[in-house]
Amino acid sequence: MAPRTSGSGQQMEQKIQSLKRNMEKIRMDQQGIREEQTRVKQRFAIVKQQCEECREEINLISREATMTQLRVGLIFQIMRARKDGNFSKAHYLTRFLRFIV
Repeated sequence: MAPRTSGSGQQMEQKIQSLKRNMEKIRMDQQGIREEQTRVKQRFAIVKQQCEECREEINLISREATMTQLRVGLIFQIMRARKDGNFSKAHYLTRFLRFIV
């Protein structure tokens, strides 16, 4: 076996030390990435929950708007029935309006 020269041994040692520093830097970078992924997942969960709350609120507003349209339509029918003198229809529609309110 040929004896090592001190110059190539030092170069090898420097390369090893350089690789160790690079590996440590990579390890720290990976840890930072994992921490950021955790924060992003938490923020995503919050945004997802807020989205669901908004969707529920939109559905509620939509149902309320539909009920308001129904009530206004009944009121106009009641007014038309009274104007036309059809009091039995007006009475029926008024009872129905009271029922849904």
